[in-house]
Amino acid sequence: MSQQQSSPAARWRRVVRASRTLAGGALIALGGVITLAGPGPLHAQATGTIEGRVTAAVGGAPLSNVVVRVDSSTGGTLTDAEGRYRIPGLAPGSHTLTAQRIGLSPARQAVTVAAGATVHADFALRETAAVLEPLVVSATREAEQRSNAAATIDVLDGAAVRQSRAAHPNEIMNRMPGVHMIELSGEGHMTAIRQPITTKPVYLYLEDGVPTRATGFFNHNALYEVNIPQSGGIEVLKGPGTALYGSDAIGGVVNVLTRPAPPRPTFDLSLEGGAKGWGRLLATGGTTAGANGVRADLNLTRTDGWRDASGYTRQSGTVRWDHDGGHGWHAKTVLTGSNVRQSDAYTVDAAQLAAGDPINLSPIAFRRVKALRLSSAIEKESGPSLWSITPYARYDVLDLLPYWQLTYDPQLWSTTNHSLGVLAKYRRDLSPLRARLIVGADGDWSPGSFTADRVIATREGPNQVFASYVTGERQYDYDVTYRAVSPYAQLELSPVERVRVDVGVRYDVAGYVYRNHLPVDESPSSVHKRPADTTVSYEHLSPKLGLTLDVAPGVNAFVSYRHGFRAPSQGQLFQQGSALNTVGLRPVRVDSYETGVRGGFGGRMVYEVSLYDMTITDDILTFVTAQNTREAVNAGKSRYRGIEAGVGVAVLPSLRVDASYAVTSQRYVRYVPQAAQPAHDSVPAKPAVDYSGNRVEQAPRDLANVLVTWSPRALRGGRIGMEYNHTGRYAEDAANTHFYPGYDLVNVSVNYLLRANAELFARAVNVLDRRYAELASYDPFQRDRYNPGSPRMIYAGVHYTWER
Repeated sequence: MSQQQSSPAARWRRVVRASRTLAGGALIALGGVITLAGPGPLHAQATGTIEGRVTAAVGGAPLSNVVVRVDSSTGGTLTDAEGRYRIPGLAPGSHTLTAQRIGLSPARQAVTVAAGATVHADFALRETAAVLEPLVVSATREAEQRSNAAATIDVLDGAAVRQSRAAHPNEIMNRMPGVHMIELSGEGHMTAIRQPITTKPVYLYLEDGVPTRATGFFNHNALYEVNIPQSGGIEVLKGPGTALYGSDAIGGVVNVLTRPAPPRPTFDLSLEGGAKGWGRLLATGGTTAGANGVRADLNLTRTDGWRDASGYTRQSGTVRWDHDGGHGWHAKTVLTGSNVRQSDAYTVDAAQLAAGDPINLSPIAFRRVKALRLSSAIEKESGPSLWSITPYARYDVLDLLPYWQLTYDPQLWSTTNHSLGVLAKYRRDLSPLRARLIVGADGDWSPGSFTADRVIATREGPNQVFASYVTGERQYDYDVTYRAVSPYAQLELSPVERVRVDVGVRYDVAGYVYRNHLPVDESPSSVHKRPADTTVSYEHLSPKLGLTLDVAPGVNAFVSYRHGFRAPSQGQLFQQGSALNTVGLRPVRVDSYETGVRGGFGGRMVYEVSLYDMTITDDILTFVTAQNTREAVNAGKSRYRGIEAGVGVAVLPSLRVDASYAVTSQRYVRYVPQAAQPAHDSVPAKPAVDYSGNRVEQAPRDLANVLVTWSPRALRGGRIGMEYNHTGRYAEDAANTHFYPGYDLVNVSVNYLLRANAELFARAVNVLDRRYAELASYDPFQRDRYNPGSPRMIYAGVHYTWER
């Protein structure tokens, strides 16, 4: 790893040379492998198609997210909201279809396919305790059994996401072991996955495998730029990513999947209302005609917010076009857009938290988000080989008046970023040792800009509410371009029966070109220092190693080592504040060791247990100085260890219990943000600040979730759900002088099928109306501050499906 500053032209030449060297070597090795393995088939034969519908054996309701496989393949397809599926490109002859979903009995059919013909095969599945190993795509960007991955990957299928009717992403994400997401204003959120609750860029957010933002322009609220309620599922790959993922994949990779086109003309509508002016319309529709299928989703959401002046509106849409070109050619094009406007609410003190006071001290604070993404995944599969190339484009605008800075550095921010990028991959399956070789490269070019204007706020009333503001001088104004080329290679093989080994390496070459439009400010007393024009570059090699073992039928264990890194964000580098130097911040490095076991018992239980030990070196943290300024500093070394467990048990055919628990230890091994400084001239002495050995702040000691679902006959295929959430104790500050005890919440939900295509539903969040803080923090200037959690909220709605 190296870091240097040079001219843009020299920087780019280094990128091209480095990527060409590694990619060239990988292609030479690949050419040798292909030569030894022999050529694939030269001419594709005519193929056939199987399509059909999966419904509930009782009531006839359509079943979505049922996995339909052909001849026990590792891949498969998922049924849509109307229970439809379609599998093209099948060789003529006899095939065996299998339809499975957790909580349903599996079913099989023998089907004969003729060239150029379409065969229909329908399934009716019954409620039972069937265990289905999830299909995942986040490890290799292709569908595979989770047991093939030497990593912990948790899955929420599309049916679970849509049935939850979550008003905020945390209502569904917190069901996964060791995943904790808190609700901020509107759909704002902070996440903790093997990390503390943080805004740091330590998670890689994807939509169908495409990063939602460039590394340098990370947004911790990334999921409000994705249409979660209408998604096809969510996968979380915990810890540093595989060789296919680079910077930001430290705590985990969150991949939100879109839904394919329905096989027949279909329209689906959901209308929902609730407390505090909550309202949401979800509409989706589409069809497939010949080789082309289209689906369009629309999400319109609004609320007044339970706190004063804390409402938000959201308009999101997704269009997906699937094309089957025949002879192994497939293309998936996705266009996604979001427009979010929300008011942000200030923190409260202990008395206001205990009283459930809806007061908002910052009605002037706001955020305006516009996000637009376009990608097209083009694949060609021929026998044992697959080529894949995914070009993409992004456009993001964020205008923000941050509420948390109003008391110490009020500013108005504007960030604009647009991107062009590509994900390219080649995969070859080899007969010896059941080997699979994957080589590829990712490229990203993301120019953007940032401005920050001083805010002069006026406070009014006995509570000193920030009631109005005007803008003052411009404090930051710069353009910055993030550029990256990252070749990688991964080899999977089975040296002996029941053992699978994967070895991977990724070489990230990345950096920034920064141009300042204001006078350079390097004054020691300035709190808004501005660095001179510069170019910053990073190079890093990340090895990965994993092993999986089939211990017994239905039981699988794994062990892995993964190294990763994260380049500093553009904000950390170039919004210098009072720090002496931020352009010289070092990249974050992580070493993660992990082991786990997963499996099922007797078709009535599925479980997973993981243990991890992760060390982060040169983490970038924000240090609050004695002068109440914030400085980005490399934090030395910190260690994160934990155990995560999840289990799903079908107690009865109509009663299921899903539970998760995680316990963690997160501590600073070495963190001295301020060394002792003797007095000189008129500057007083500064004592050393040493947090080594302390607990990392905002890191809950333990997390738990229990979801009980009951499907009585009286609900005609509907169900009643009761959910328990636990968040454990944590330190509020790095000095460990203040602690928050944690909290426990209960949620309930119910849905009733009026008929197969019409449904009523309702849910209540925080049923016991607990007073709690989503986040608690402490500093010597503001003392204890709390982001209050929502009081009891009740929602209800109706869902209708039409199909021809």
